[in-house]
Amino acid sequence: MRKGYLSCLTAMLLLAAAVAGCGKQEVPAETGKEAESGTSADTKQKASEHGARKVVFLNGLSGNTEGEDPAENDYVHYIEEQVGIDLELITGNVDYEQKVNTMMLSKTPPDMVLLNTREEMTRWASEDMLLPLDDYLKEYPELMDNIKNEAWELCKYDGKIYGVPMQRNDPTPFLTYVRKDWLDNLGINPDDVKTIDDWYQMLKRFVTDDPDGNGIDDTYGLASSYGWGQPEMTLRMFLDSFGAARDKIVDGELRPFYILPEYKEWLKFMNKLYEEKILDPEYLVTSQTQMWEKVASGKYGTFFYFWGLQEYLGKNLPRENLVAMAPPLRNDGSEAKYIYISPIRHMVSLSADCEDPKAALDMLNWAFTEEGGTFIYAGLEEKDYDVIDGQIKIKEDRMGKNVGWRQLTLGIQNPNIEKEPLKSIMEQNNGELGIEHLLLSNKYGDYNELQMLCPAFEELTQYDLNKPVAEFADKAITGSIDIDAEWDNYVSSWRKAGGDLKIQLSTEWYNREYKK
Repeated sequence: MRKGYLSCLTAMLLLAAAVAGCGKQEVPAETGKEAESGTSADTKQKASEHGARKVVFLNGLSGNTEGEDPAENDYVHYIEEQVGIDLELITGNVDYEQKVNTMMLSKTPPDMVLLNTREEMTRWASEDMLLPLDDYLKEYPELMDNIKNEAWELCKYDGKIYGVPMQRNDPTPFLTYVRKDWLDNLGINPDDVKTIDDWYQMLKRFVTDDPDGNGIDDTYGLASSYGWGQPEMTLRMFLDSFGAARDKIVDGELRPFYILPEYKEWLKFMNKLYEEKILDPEYLVTSQTQMWEKVASGKYGTFFYFWGLQEYLGKNLPRENLVAMAPPLRNDGSEAKYIYISPIRHMVSLSADCEDPKAALDMLNWAFTEEGGTFIYAGLEEKDYDVIDGQIKIKEDRMGKNVGWRQLTLGIQNPNIEKEPLKSIMEQNNGELGIEHLLLSNKYGDYNELQMLCPAFEELTQYDLNKPVAEFADKAITGSIDIDAEWDNYVSSWRKAGGDLKIQLSTEWYNREYKK
């Protein structure tokens, strides 16, 4: 739960684009070499000469999984034909944020730009460098109706929409997975595991009752790691079950979840799991790669991760060996959720100098047509799939090929994959059980809405408000401190070190904008 736990939006969204919800699909490979195509000035001049509807899109792609030029290939040509545009991609993912900065400040900024964070969008919108889209979007009901309201809210600045969100088809992608054979060996019915105590008893038995039947005391309840701001993967399993996952209004203040008394109770529970060797005692020094090696070793009963299970499946471990489970109920019997940071991976904005906003939005809107959805998730007919008896059948050697690449080429996707033909396409790429898990992740997931929607405040950049939270959690979970004895000092110190200002600014935002 280091700094990334509380402010890891950029890193998580980038990683999630490659990991979450992908199943078997492949995404653009990091080549280590920047494959850059096109400049804004050159392409706009070329378009003018040919009289085409030109769209220049800065999106940071590298080569696709087959090493093709990301700006010049069959997929790009198909988009151009279907939408009726001349699409020029400015690609290359090395130092992408710096590239955005350079291009946006140039004399000829791109028509469209992929922005990875709300903070980036806010910056350019506040400098009048982006085009407000509200009036244009009235002509595109498919975009407005197929994207969640909360996703649109994340693309607003000063009450106006400045980006089209790339909403995930798995907006809350986490699930808890439990070994089916251990449940069977111990006679545990997963449907009976509902409360925090039920979970504790199950996990305890994974440690004490020899679930693998080898007669050796060598098993653990929870696998975890400390990669990119971890161990938040495992920690999120139980946060909302303690009512500790969401910011709340307390005594007229908008307070972050990690200074609330519910969070203290959750820390004490996690310490209990650690002390009883239910939580991997090495989690603080375990990388993600090492965690998957531990999962593959067959000595850990439970882990918490993206439904796609890319790393797990990559070790030739079958999804069928796992049971996907809902989080424990809260103490009052209400349903808890697995909390994720945001329903979007990025947003696509139009620069204030965009010469043909309709052409750009036509391309984004096309992603929500049946043809556009089929293109993203299945590819091209003959190249990637055949149509047999009216049904799309993805070729065996093209399963999941370049899905992530096509998503990023368009900059957007249709997230609603429960309808045909997208449902059957997704089932081919991920299997029926994989899609069942995707839908369960959506059912069991939610957001810390107040934290998600509250903007970043420039006044707080001088403070590191996350470090003391991470340090306290590490010490609390591992038993280095007495949680009850140190709690008041922890909260007081955090508030004095900039926390009071954060609460003041957040509360003012809440009263001014959120309560409307």
